[in-house]
Amino acid sequence: MGRNKMNNKKTLTSLAAASMVITQAGQMSVFAKGATADPETPAEKEETKVEKTQKELLEEKIKEAQEKLDATKKEADAKKAEAEAAKQEAEKAKQAYTAQNTVVQTGYDALNGYIDESLQSLLNEIADLEAKIAQMTVNLNAEQKASQEAEQAKNEAEVNLANKKAELEGLQNQLAAMKTPEELETEYNQATEDAVKAQEATDTAQKEANEAQTALDTARSDLTAKEDALNQARTDYESATAEVTEKQTAVDSAQALLDSMTDPDGMETAKAELETAKADLQTAQQKQTDAENTLASANLAYETAKTAKETAETNLANAQQAVTDAQNKLNDAKAKEQSAKDSLDAANAEKEKNEAAIKELNAKIATAQNEVNQAQTAYDKALNDFNSTMSPLEQAKKNLADFEAKYATELARLNQGSKGYFDSIGASEAVNFVFDKNDSNMAIANLAKYTQMGQKDDATSLENMQASIAYMKECNEIRKKEGLSELKVSAWLMAVAQVNANRAKVKMSHSGTYATGENLAWGYGNANTAGSPYRGWYDEEKAEYLAGNHKFSETGHYQNIVEKQYTVTGFAVGTKGQFSTAHCQEFLDYTLDVDGEVVMTVSEFEQSFNNYYNNLKSVDSQHKTLQNAVNNASGSGSKDNTAVTNALNLLNAKKNALTSLQNQKADRENARSGLETLVNEAKGSYNQAVQNTKTANQKVEEAKTAKANAENALNSAKAELASKENARQTASVNVNTAKTQAKEAQNKVNTLNDRINNWTANTEKAEKNLADAKDALAKAKTRKAQLKDTFDTATDEHKKASDVFNDAKATSDDANTRLATAKENLSKKDALRNAAKKAVDTYNTASAQVDSLETDIAKLADTITAKEAEKAKADENIEALTADIEATANEKAKVDAEAAPLKNVKVVLKDVLMNGSKTDISTVGNEILTAKLSALQVEVDKAQALKADLETKNTAYNDKYNEYLTAKSNLAKAEANHAEAMKALSDYLNKSDKNDKTETNKSANVENSVDTKKSNGVNTSAQTALGFYALSGVLGLAGVAFTGKHARKED
Repeated sequence: MGRNKMNNKKTLTSLAAASMVITQAGQMSVFAKGATADPETPAEKEETKVEKTQKELLEEKIKEAQEKLDATKKEADAKKAEAEAAKQEAEKAKQAYTAQNTVVQTGYDALNGYIDESLQSLLNEIADLEAKIAQMTVNLNAEQKASQEAEQAKNEAEVNLANKKAELEGLQNQLAAMKTPEELETEYNQATEDAVKAQEATDTAQKEANEAQTALDTARSDLTAKEDALNQARTDYESATAEVTEKQTAVDSAQALLDSMTDPDGMETAKAELETAKADLQTAQQKQTDAENTLASANLAYETAKTAKETAETNLANAQQAVTDAQNKLNDAKAKEQSAKDSLDAANAEKEKNEAAIKELNAKIATAQNEVNQAQTAYDKALNDFNSTMSPLEQAKKNLADFEAKYATELARLNQGSKGYFDSIGASEAVNFVFDKNDSNMAIANLAKYTQMGQKDDATSLENMQASIAYMKECNEIRKKEGLSELKVSAWLMAVAQVNANRAKVKMSHSGTYATGENLAWGYGNANTAGSPYRGWYDEEKAEYLAGNHKFSETGHYQNIVEKQYTVTGFAVGTKGQFSTAHCQEFLDYTLDVDGEVVMTVSEFEQSFNNYYNNLKSVDSQHKTLQNAVNNASGSGSKDNTAVTNALNLLNAKKNALTSLQNQKADRENARSGLETLVNEAKGSYNQAVQNTKTANQKVEEAKTAKANAENALNSAKAELASKENARQTASVNVNTAKTQAKEAQNKVNTLNDRINNWTANTEKAEKNLADAKDALAKAKTRKAQLKDTFDTATDEHKKASDVFNDAKATSDDANTRLATAKENLSKKDALRNAAKKAVDTYNTASAQVDSLETDIAKLADTITAKEAEKAKADENIEALTADIEATANEKAKVDAEAAPLKNVKVVLKDVLMNGSKTDISTVGNEILTAKLSALQVEVDKAQALKADLETKNTAYNDKYNEYLTAKSNLAKAEANHAEAMKALSDYLNKSDKNDKTETNKSANVENSVDTKKSNGVNTSAQTALGFYALSGVLGLAGVAFTGKHARKED
C-alpha cells in the first residue's frame, strides 16, 4: 500500500545488503570446510570425533541452508526477469496506445475545428436572434407583469368595492331604521332640558329638606327649652302653693296657739298637745324620709325616661336619614337597572345583526364558490390547451436534461478537482487515503485537512494541476542536461505533492508525513522563467554543490533533482497562500507497490490530463450553452399564454373574492362567541341590577318600618316621660307636704315647749306671731298668684312650641319624601338623556362612516377604471410583442434548422470519440463529414484495441510483479535461515575453544593451533556476516533517512 512506503524502502535496502552476506557466507562455508587439523591422540581422536560429529552436523545445516538460499535466489532472479519483461511489454503497449490516442485526438480536433468553422456564423446569428428574443421577452414579461398587476389590482379593488358597498348598505339600513337627526337632536335636547329641570327640582327639594330639617332642629331645641321652662314654672308654682298652705297652717296654728294661751286650761292642754305633737313629729319625720326617697326614685326614673326620649328622638332622626339614604340607593339601583337593560338590548341587537350578516355572507359565499368553480374549469381548459404543445423553453429544458443525464459523470467532476482526474485514470485507490481527512493515521488525516478539493487556488484545482506540468517538464530538461533519465509522473506522488503544497500555503515547513524526497519553495513564479523555483533549487544550489558544499541541509534541493535512483515524481502548485504561491515536488525511486498506482511519462500525463481537462471544459461549455438556451427561451415561443394568464387572473380574483367573503364570515363567526359573551354578561349585569333594585326597595321598606318603629318608640318614650314627670311632681308635692308637716310638727313641738316654758311671754309672742303669720300668708298668696300666671304662660308657650315642632316635623317628612321623589325622577331623566345622547352619537358615527365609505367607493371606482385602462394598454403591447417574438422565433427556427445538422455532427463526433465504430453516423447526411467520421472511427477502434491490450499487459505485469514479490519474500526467509545456521556453528566453535584451554601443553598447542585457525576463520566470517547484517541495518536506515530527507526551504 502507498501508506507503507517507508517500510518498503527499508525492505529494499536491507535486501541489497543481504545479497552481500550471501556471498561472504559462501566463502566462509568453503573456508570452514577446508580448515583440517594435525593427527591427534586416540583420546583426542575420540574427543575430536565427537566434536567433529557436532561440527559436521552444523556444517550440514549450513550447506542445506546455502542450497535453499541459492535456489530461492535463482527463482527470485527469474521472477524479477519475468516482471521486467512484462513491464517492458506493458510500456510498449502504453507507448502504442499513447501514440494512437494522439492520432485520435488530432483527428478529433481537426474535425471539430472544421465543424466549428462552418457552424460559428450560424451560431453567431442564432445568438443575435436569441438576444433579440431575450430582450423582447424581457419586455413581454414586463408587460405581462404589468397586465397581471393591473388585473390583480382591479380585482382587489372590485372586491374592496363590493365589501365597501355591503358595509355601506348595512350602515344605510341602520340609519334608515333610526329617527331623523332632527328628531334625535330634539329628543336629546328635551331629555337634557328635562334632566336639568329634574336636577333643579332635586336641588330645590334638597334645599327645602335641609331648611325643614333646620326648622325641625330649631323647633326641637325650642320645645326642649319650653319643656324645661314649663317644668321650672310648675316646680315654682307647686312650691308657692305649698308655701301658701304652709303659711295658712302657720296662721291657723298661731291663732290656735293664741286661743290656747288665753284659755285657763291652756297649760294642761298644751302639755297634752305637746305629747301628741311629739308623736306627730316622729310620724311626720318618717313620712318626710319616705317621701324624699320616693322623690329620689321619681327623679331617677324621670331622668331615665328623659334620656330614653332623647335616644328615641335620635333613633327617629337616624331612621329618617336611613329612609332617605335607602331611597337614594333605590333610585341609583333603578337607574343602573335601566342602564343594564339598555346594554342588554344593545348587545342582543348587535348579536342579531351579526347573525344576519353571517346569513347574508353564506349566500354570497355560495355564489362566489360557484364563480370560483366556473373560473377553475375555464383555467383548467386553458391550461390543458396550452400544455398540448411544447414551447421553445420546454424543448430547451429537455435538451438540457438529456445532456445532463448523458454527461452526469463529467458534470460531477467539474467540481471534484484533481480527485476527478485520478478517478478517471483508475488511480482512486492510490490517492483516496491521501485526501482522507478522517483517516485512522492522524498525521495523514491532519495533513489532508489543509486541502479544499477542487477549490480555486487550491493545489487540487484543475488549473493549478495543469500548471504543474510545465514544472515537471522543466525538471526533466534539467535531468537530461545532467545525463540522467527523465522522471515519470506518479499519481500517488501528485496527490502527496498537492496536500503538502496546500499545507505549505499556511506553514513554511515540511510536514514529514510521507517518506519521500521533497522540495518546497515559496514566492516563485512560472516555469522556464527567471522566477521559476528551479532557479533556487537547481541553479543556486548547484553552484554551491560544485563549490564543495555537499551538505544535504544546504544543497538538498539540487541533490534531490539530480538523484540517479529517483524514477518518479509529483508536482503541485498552491496559489494565493499566506506566503504567496507555494511549490512542492516529491521524489521516489519507484511506487509500483502502491495499490492502484498509475505511472506515466510527463508527456503522457500532459496529454492525458489535457484531454480530461479539455473534455470537461467542452462539456461545461456545452452545458452552459444549453443553460443559456433555457434562459433565453424563458417566456418566448410561439405559444400564446394570454388565455391561461387571463383565466388564472380571473380564477385568482374569484378566489380572492371568495377568500375575502370567507374571511369576513370567519371574522363574524369569531365575533359570535364574543357577542354571546357580551349578551350573557349584559344579561347577568341586568339580572344583578334587578336583584339590586329589589334589595334596595326592600331596604327602603325596612328603613320605613324602622322609622315607624322609631316614631312609636319616641311616642312611648314621651308618654313614659310624662308619666315619670307626673310621678316626680307628685313625689315632689309629697316631699314638700311631708316637710311642711314635719316642720309644722317640729314647730308645734317647739312652740308647745316654748309655750309651756315661757307661758306669759309666749302669749304676747303668740299675738305677734299670729300677726306675722297672717302677713306671711298674704305675701305667699301674692307670690302664688304671680307664679300661677308664670306657669300658665309657660304651659301656653310649651303648647305652642309643641305645635311648632309637630308642624316642623310634618314639613320635614314631606320635604324628604319630595326629595326622594325628585331624586328618582332625576335618575330617570339622566338615563333618558344618556340614551338620547347615545342614539345621537350612534347616528353621527354611522353617518361619518357612510361619508367615508362613499368617498372610498368613489376612489375605488376610479381605481378600477384606471387599472382597466392600464391592462388594456399592456394587453395591446403584449399582443404586439408576442407577434414580434413569434416572427423572430420563426426566423431563429430557420437558422436552428440550418445549424441542427452541424450540431448533430458535433454530438455524433463526441460519441465517435467515446465509442468508435459503435456510433451510428448514418444521420449526418454529409458525405465529406461522414467520410471523416468513418476514418476517425477506425482510429478510435485502434486506440480502444490498444487500450484493451494495455490493460491486459498491465494485468500481466501486476501478476508477474506479485510473483516476484513472493519470491523476494522467500529469498529473505532463506537468507535468515542461512545466517541462523552460520551463527550456530560460530557459537559452537567459540565454546570448544574455551574448553580446550584445560588440556596439556602439547594438546593445547595442537588444539590451539587448530582452534585458532578455525576460530579465526569462523569468527571472522561470522563478524563479517554480523558486520554485513549491521551494515544492512545501517543501509536500511540510511535509505530511509535519504529518501525521507527534506531539503531546506527556499525563502
